[in-house]
Amino acid sequence: MKIERINDNTVKFFITYVDIEKRGFARDEIWYNRERGEQLFWQMMDEAHEREDISFDGPLWIQVQAFEKGLEVTVTIAKNVIDSEDDSELGSLLRSAIDEARDQQSVLDQLSELDEIEAEPEAWAPLAMETDDFEAIISLSKRAGEALNNVNLKLFHYENRYYLWIDFPDEMEPEEEENVLSLLAEYLTFSTQTLAMLEEYGKLILDGDVFSKVRHYF
Repeated sequence: MKIERINDNTVKFFITYVDIEKRGFARDEIWYNRERGEQLFWQMMDEAHEREDISFDGPLWIQVQAFEKGLEVTVTIAKNVIDSEDDSELGSLLRSAIDEARDQQSVLDQLSELDEIEAEPEAWAPLAMETDDFEAIISLSKRAGEALNNVNLKLFHYENRYYLWIDFPDEMEPEEEENVLSLLAEYLTFSTQTLAMLEEYGKLILDGDVFSKVRHYF
């Protein structure tokens, strides 16, 4: 799970469905079982508190957005509010956010079903992931295993952010690609930047075996 602190009051999470299932939650439970959905949410909050020392005291504003491969959860801690929500009100806010994301996921699932009828799982197209903290790249390099040795990687710097360009080899199975992206998503967020833009305007820092080089130099 990737945790990104936007400011003092707002935290953004990205968690893949692969990670959700590894935590013991079925995808349908999140949408249709209120108790299980709330359990996952508070598990994420506890992890943020342990890893980033973030306190979630006070009224919360919650937004859940569904993507094809996972969920993005934005939590804002309201300040200068006298009356804080009780557990039932907070549960209602969470339920509303989950319901809205479920509707998004329903549309994504329907589109996915049209694409996947009688088709094999498709490989990921080349993509970029990003972070504004180079320490995330260093931490990620310490967990990068053999699977990442076979992935074509380029690390760019552009406008005070670091972009990892990821190009999976043709022989890699889609499930392996999912596992790699699940690991990367714990440290990086998905980006819309293209390789052409990064090569034109960004600075190439490392190419090839990126994480071995990061471990060597840092």
